[in-house]
Amino acid sequence: MVRPASILLLLTLATAGARAADAGLTVSGLGDCEKITKDGAIPPSPHFWDAAAGRLRLHGGRNEMVAAQLMLTATGGDVRRVNVEVGDLAGPGAIPAHPNLELSLELYQFVEHGDYGWGPPSQVLPSKKWYPEVLAPFRDPYSPQPRPVGAPFDIVTEHGRNQGVWIDLYIPKTAAPGRYEAPIRVTVDAQPVFTGTLELTVHGFTLPDETHVDGFGEFYGLAYELHQAAYGNGFDRWWSVARRYHQMAHQHRFVISERAGAGPAIGNLDDWVKAHSGELDGSLFTAAEGYHGPGASTGIAFDKVPFPQAYDGKIPDWTAAQLKFYADNMRRFWDVVVRRGWDRKRWCTYIVDEARQDARGVANFRRLQEALDAGSDGHVALIWTSHTDPAALTADPATDPRGLVRWWAPNGHACDPAFLDPRAALGETTWFYHSGHPAIGVHAVNATGIDLRTWGVICWRYRIGGSFWWAMDLGDRDKPLARPIYKPEDSRWGNGVLFYPGARLADVGLPNIDGPLASLRMKAYRRGLQDYEYAWLLKQNGKEKTADDLVRKVVPSALTDATGTTMGAREGEQSAQGEQRGGAASARRGSSGPAWSRDVADWYAFREAMAAELEH
Repeated sequence: MVRPASILLLLTLATAGARAADAGLTVSGLGDCEKITKDGAIPPSPHFWDAAAGRLRLHGGRNEMVAAQLMLTATGGDVRRVNVEVGDLAGPGAIPAHPNLELSLELYQFVEHGDYGWGPPSQVLPSKKWYPEVLAPFRDPYSPQPRPVGAPFDIVTEHGRNQGVWIDLYIPKTAAPGRYEAPIRVTVDAQPVFTGTLELTVHGFTLPDETHVDGFGEFYGLAYELHQAAYGNGFDRWWSVARRYHQMAHQHRFVISERAGAGPAIGNLDDWVKAHSGELDGSLFTAAEGYHGPGASTGIAFDKVPFPQAYDGKIPDWTAAQLKFYADNMRRFWDVVVRRGWDRKRWCTYIVDEARQDARGVANFRRLQEALDAGSDGHVALIWTSHTDPAALTADPATDPRGLVRWWAPNGHACDPAFLDPRAALGETTWFYHSGHPAIGVHAVNATGIDLRTWGVICWRYRIGGSFWWAMDLGDRDKPLARPIYKPEDSRWGNGVLFYPGARLADVGLPNIDGPLASLRMKAYRRGLQDYEYAWLLKQNGKEKTADDLVRKVVPSALTDATGTTMGAREGEQSAQGEQRGGAASARRGSSGPAWSRDVADWYAFREAMAAELEH
């Protein structure tokens, strides 16, 4: 027998569906891994969306950021003045929508040329399509008043009928476990056309504030310039904007660092301390500083000494004067670190990129590291980057990097877990940086929503310490929201960009904001870093094997374990040169698709299984 309350619910949903249809749109729910083009078909997403009930389901631990999407699809022509509202969550306690829930309008990019030919041959989604990428918040998070930005909005059907809305929800550490609900309302011209429910299940575990896997990216300063906040024009204006980029990175569980000129360098030590002290002691990540989210009052675990990254593809024969410059400035910096109690953090510096791995290059790397050690009492390590598998260098004592390198960052195709695991056991840091399939997920806009999620999970799978982005703000100066590439011919659409400047929202007809815009790729990267923390919690609960088994189901192999080859010094140099020339050398290497699952349902089930294990 159908109870009256059930009849009322069905009538309400039927009426809401009819109103939405009359208004010329449909409403669907999706998870955080689906990436639907402007003209793409909307798949069912049963782990998140109950279409019959109009119910969008989320789950997570306390101190976790969880996410989903609402997809509004025009059924006829353009639909004007659309808005989405989500109320406070009620359940065993109350989770107010503000400041825990943020809605953002998904802005679409036309991927002109995205075949990924500049990287290893990889399976990317088609070019010449409009992909969701930039996230424009419904309300200005940096304005004293909740000024409208991304909503209300129009669904313009010229390039497709879809319009995505991203939902980010922070689960407070104080939230009581259990099921919560909040109303969802979609309006057109301020008239309700759809009502549904956001359901949140809060688990009984809490994600740590501290991160146990590193995420790191460099800032070139273009974003700051577009905010009229270049460091060269004064510290105060620069830091008023830059601090918001650093806070957004922390909310997503990674660290950013400015290159020399984009922020204070080794010669501007007083400015560097003013900017970075709040990151290191956690005071930048407090409510008093406008921060809300995971990692509150928690300092970053590592940082970069701000020497310029002055050498690309080579390392010079150092003069005594050059080595003295590094040793003396390192000592001056390290004395400040010790006085402030920051010497318990991990410290690196990035001076040389992808240098030749011959005997001469290794000898010069050693001389530079010795100068830094003299100034820091052995506490600061040079980041070592290469397309060469370091294992391939060990046969010759003159090129063997063991005992010299302490901060490893080969690219994904050269990242050899069998070599790096014993280095990590010695306390050395191990990272990888971008390459492509089958080693790691690609970092392009026209990649699946799974690809960047794999980075954090691959780190757990092989006990790699973290991942490194060579640039996070280096896109097209004239069209920064539309062309996230630093060279016009780069076919890795999105290479060099993860943040977008809110100061250029006017380019797409929206009000500017004085801070960063996130991206769908940033959300995918965050999800993988949080997946790592799930596995870490399982290990703390005596379930490390369970975590390993669940991870292996979604990532059977990656890194050199998946490529099946060792990237020698010569091949590594050819790969690096090919990347610089547009893939001429790297494209000669064969490749297959990734071994990990490309079915979003498998990844949703993976996280659900980890959560269930943590509950028992």
